Amino acid sequence: MDWLATIAMAHGLHLSVVGGAVRDRLLGKSTPDKDLDLVVEGDGSWSWPAIQLLELIENHELPRGFQLKQSQSFEAFGTAQLHLQTPEGPLLCDLSSARSERYAFPGAHPEVKPADLLNDLKRRDFSINAIAERLPLSSNPLLDPFAGEADLKAGQLKLLHPLSLEDDPSRLLRGVRYGTRLGLELAAETTAQVDSTLAAWPWTNDAPALASRSRMELELLLSESCWRSAVELLESWRGLELIQRGWKALPPRSSAWLQRLGQWGHAIDPNWSAEELRLVGLLWLVPHQYNLVAIAKRLQLAHRQQQLLSRGLELQRWLEGLSPQNTDAWKASDWTFALEERGAKTEPLMVLMPLGPSRHLQFRRPLLRWLMCWRLIESPLSAKELMNQGLSAGPKLGSRLKELRGQAINQHA
Repeated sequence: MDWLATIAMAHGLHLSVVGGAVRDRLLGKSTPDKDLDLVVEGDGSWSWPAIQLLELIENHELPRGFQLKQSQSFEAFGTAQLHLQTPEGPLLCDLSSARSERYAFPGAHPEVKPADLLNDLKRRDFSINAIAERLPLSSNPLLDPFAGEADLKAGQLKLLHPLSLEDDPSRLLRGVRYGTRLGLELAAETTAQVDSTLAAWPWTNDAPALASRSRMELELLLSESCWRSAVELLESWRGLELIQRGWKALPPRSSAWLQRLGQWGHAIDPNWSAEELRLVGLLWLVPHQYNLVAIAKRLQLAHRQQQLLSRGLELQRWLEGLSPQNTDAWKASDWTFALEERGAKTEPLMVLMPLGPSRHLQFRRPLLRWLMCWRLIESPLSAKELMNQGLSAGPKLGSRLKELRGQAINQHA
């Protein structure tokens, strides 16, 4: 990205690479960059030099093989994004003005103001993320004021300052991703900070920023290729307690359940991704489900994710009220119509939810049979064919269609 540094320097700006690209180089990884975190320093003429650089790039001719696909700025935080097409493929550049931060209360949006690169590194979460390389790389040494390179070599994840987690507890969730991906253990002082932070959790102040950051971190964690190991580390590092106070452990076979939910759910309804279903599934595993919908709202899950949890709970309560003795004589059609009367026809994934670990094992077979077979069976005769036989449109026609469909379902049971 020397051409980008050249544009910046021609206008009194200075660029530095931070974050994952620096870590990858220190770890000897040579895969092409798909995203870059860049810090922009200015000469003081602009309050937010990243916004200035964005405008320069938007009005500058890019090198051969590079194309600006999309750009946007975030004035409140002095940041910007560039979506570039490069000879090596798509590249996302996050531009951040060098800045300092303070938090009015735990979990709040940070209050930011312009600063230099060193102070920008001080505001970061972990030492391994507080390493920078000034551009162009050939003429500048590594800037590593918090010994992040040494922590990488030692295989430990260390928070930068004593209030890191108090300022933003979602950093623990982010740390789980780094720990899983890079094989890191928590440093002793970081473990102590986790303990003290969780002892005071939850706080009384309204912290919507914390909720959205936590949800985004969980989404990223469950999108990792090594997400199963990340879920295990989330439990080990007490990250579950940020979702529900006192949540210490996952039920047995939780990873297998999340895997099934993602794979089966996407196969049943391709409009759902495996990743977003895994997030729904993780919340489904909270030990006290009476609070489940409130947790989903606090974390600002998408509306349809909240709806899936809510409908799954309604179905589960109905199943809990059933007696296995009373349902022993139920035919496949009885199960089909009972489930579909409760909304399963329009949202089949709700039937997956009560199939989580250790739940409703006595009804597992009919629920699975409905999902995999019975729901797909239709009446052998259509409404038009029945009307051609003399039935008129109305309730009798609907009843006959249902009767014929029930017979076809029972024949396949």
